Amino acid sequence: MKNIFVFAFLFSVNSFFGQINNNWCGTDIILNQLKSKYPGFESTIHKSMVKAASGDKVGLPKSTLIVPVVVHVIHDNGIGNISEEQIQNGLDILNQDYNRTNPDAPSTRSTPNAPFQSVAGAMNIQFKLAKIDPDGNCTNGIIRVNAPGLANNANDDCKYTSNGGSDQWDMDRYLNIWVVNSIENNGGTGIILGYAYLPYWPSGTNYGILIRNDAFGTTGTAANSDGRTLTHEMGHLLGLQHIFDPGNSGTTGCHTTNCNQNGDYCCDTPPQTEANWSCSPTWNSCTSVPQNDAFGFDVLDQIENYMSYNYCQNMFSMDQVGIMTQNFIDINFMANWITLANSISTGVNTPEELCKADFEANKILLCGGDSVSFIDRSFHNPSTWQWTISPGLENIDWEFTNGSNANAQNPFIRFFTEGLYTISLLSSDGISSANETKSNFIKVLPASSELPFWEGFESITNLNNSNSWTVVNFEGNNTFQIDPSTGHSSAQCVKLVNFGQTGDNTDELISGPVNLSTLDPASQNMTLSFRYAYVKRNVNDDEWLKVFITKNCGETWVQRKTLHGNSLSSQLESFSWSPSNQQDWVTVHMTNITTDYFVDNFRYKFEFEGHNGNNFYLDDINIYSGSPSDNLVLSNEALTFDGDMEVYPNPSENEFNIQFLATNAQLVKLEIKDVMGKIVYKTLIHAASGKNIVQLTTDKWANGFYTISLDNGSGTNSQSFIKN
Repeated sequence: MKNIFVFAFLFSVNSFFGQINNNWCGTDIILNQLKSKYPGFESTIHKSMVKAASGDKVGLPKSTLIVPVVVHVIHDNGIGNISEEQIQNGLDILNQDYNRTNPDAPSTRSTPNAPFQSVAGAMNIQFKLAKIDPDGNCTNGIIRVNAPGLANNANDDCKYTSNGGSDQWDMDRYLNIWVVNSIENNGGTGIILGYAYLPYWPSGTNYGILIRNDAFGTTGTAANSDGRTLTHEMGHLLGLQHIFDPGNSGTTGCHTTNCNQNGDYCCDTPPQTEANWSCSPTWNSCTSVPQNDAFGFDVLDQIENYMSYNYCQNMFSMDQVGIMTQNFIDINFMANWITLANSISTGVNTPEELCKADFEANKILLCGGDSVSFIDRSFHNPSTWQWTISPGLENIDWEFTNGSNANAQNPFIRFFTEGLYTISLLSSDGISSANETKSNFIKVLPASSELPFWEGFESITNLNNSNSWTVVNFEGNNTFQIDPSTGHSSAQCVKLVNFGQTGDNTDELISGPVNLSTLDPASQNMTLSFRYAYVKRNVNDDEWLKVFITKNCGETWVQRKTLHGNSLSSQLESFSWSPSNQQDWVTVHMTNITTDYFVDNFRYKFEFEGHNGNNFYLDDINIYSGSPSDNLVLSNEALTFDGDMEVYPNPSENEFNIQFLATNAQLVKLEIKDVMGKIVYKTLIHAASGKNIVQLTTDKWANGFYTISLDNGSGTNSQSFIKN
């Protein structure tokens, strides 16, 4: 169930303070949407808050509340794959804040106009990483999922294994936190650090906290954070609203009605008119005094409160503690978290003894000569390690580097020889040991292909077994595969069965290395061309084809081509479509690969984003320099254009496209001249029969007018465009 019920967004309140000048919290917007969609929702929240607020505001449970926690790290195999130390650091700060053992607790004001030390509350609670998973296996309470498409601009999609993310662990037993690189801003201009669901009407598998890794704790990637984002979001998750929440009082947080039944339902958090990021000690946004107010007179705003946005947060009030504590009694799944039976079944209080060996690598697909950093993830507390690599011989097929060896905790290994390598780790704590073996874990790509390069997929029967290609299927459904009978130039091509797939789907086809180092940067250009066939299924389909390139064998990628919507195709077919003739194919010529990429391990990848549209086909990948290539068989027919060419966008800032139709395969000379007639760019294009699209980059050209000419030897077609 993916319905969204309650969001509580938190923007940066410390290092990003200078960037935010308005209230971009999404709580009120989401709540208003939900109140419109679910007529009983507002009443449900109100009744639940009143019930929680009526609980004991001073008396706390004598025994400590133990809450089992699982942290799902959704990352892109970069710095977002945060360490266990950073995760524990975040939980340590959380426990300090909720038990009021935080070092800055004495900073809470205790003055006649801000008497807040006397109402500051401690909760007697401990958030602990689980040591037993839902299936009864040992765990360290941390799940790691490499899902770049979900880690960035993240939302609730990352909470589902079916999307390539990580499913929520049983919400009756575990408190779930998802950690990502960045969060969808929902159209706002602020920087969202996290959001959580209120517990009064949770949405099943969505219940939990979503938080950015650079806001989790104060170490590692969060070294510039104050660590209070998790504290704030946990407040929402346990039932608190913002101290500036208007409640039933109208449009602002100022009110004079019963403070147990309005605003944030707390009588010891003075009314606050709206969100504020200032820590001014004299700030007083409301002069009204609510009925049953804890102070009995107009006090200053409580800038110290964790449920504000101020960067001087250091306290919960006793009423807030009372609401959260009462919810551990009234809300069934929260009550079950803290039972002795649940503590036993989740293992939160068991000793930290070695129970599992595990490891990760910073990359698993590499070119010959590349090094891999292996990271020990064994738990708990291993003291010795033994690494084994097979097949191959040490110092011939692979070698330990950077001073590491087979007994290092986190070794570095350089691989030389093409093939698949199995990695094993034996961990021990001196008493017990555990072994983990990952078969065919490391893939070393074959030696770089030389120019000119052509791939028609004729010699490949299964892409998954090909050393030259890597298939990535994030959702685990239909993916790129060989089609034996629908190719453009010959029988085979690559096909993605996109028709009939529901939801959003992302698939990648990644090449092996190609040697571009033989090109002369001073005198030669290069072109990467390919052919695709595609039609829409529905008129509103907005599916995407993206092409990325890398100059370091895939460590980092740069996007160089994007086609989507009508640019990808404006044709419609409601059935499962396949190309029936050569005119169904479009040839794309990418000439915007700069000399920085003239390296010996150049690679490229195609990424298709499907949204319940139609099938996609790919064929005839050609990489060549500006001189003619032997790979293209020219027609003996007259070389003529069919129709005018189109240039878009025009004017252009950084790049533009040239689109034209050719009646047959032919070499076309492309020249671009400035207003003085000087040639600023020229190359030869291997045009294909049918629609051709040439992409060019203009970022190094001066602003002004330019003329594009296409010459096929028997005729010239020209058009002007503007660079601005």
